[in-house]
Amino acid sequence: MRHFSNEEWMSYINDKISETTCEELEDHLFSCDQCLEVYMKMIDRQAEELPAIDDSNFTDEIIAELPQKKVRKKTLYQRTLFHYAVAAVITLTLMTTGFFQTIMGVVTTVEVSSISKPQQSVSNSLMEKSLALFEIIDIKHKEGQ
Repeated sequence: MRHFSNEEWMSYINDKISETTCEELEDHLFSCDQCLEVYMKMIDRQAEELPAIDDSNFTDEIIAELPQKKVRKKTLYQRTLFHYAVAAVITLTLMTTGFFQTIMGVVTTVEVSSISKPQQSVSNSLMEKSLALFEIIDIKHKEGQ
């Protein structure tokens, strides 16, 4: 079994190798404990070379660099209370002009007219139409004789 050198592992860590070589190295890591140990040491060495981050001020510095969102105050038309007030004014206007009473008069007229006419069931209506059709056929048949 061929083992890879430290330079090859560093190239792999820094992503400076081809896809085929990368796949070959990854497959080798699954089967060779010795190379896995070398790879882990190279990663630790790479981590030591990274710059140190001061944790106490890091978050504050990042937040300070973010663009500040402007807080916009809602206009009068965007407030819920305004919408309720408009609805109340419209309701009171319709009540004082008698609009709702006119609608109630129309509704009662429609109800009375629908109550006065007895509703015929669909089956009875179909039966009457079919009987009328049979009568027409019977009359034409008698005329034909």
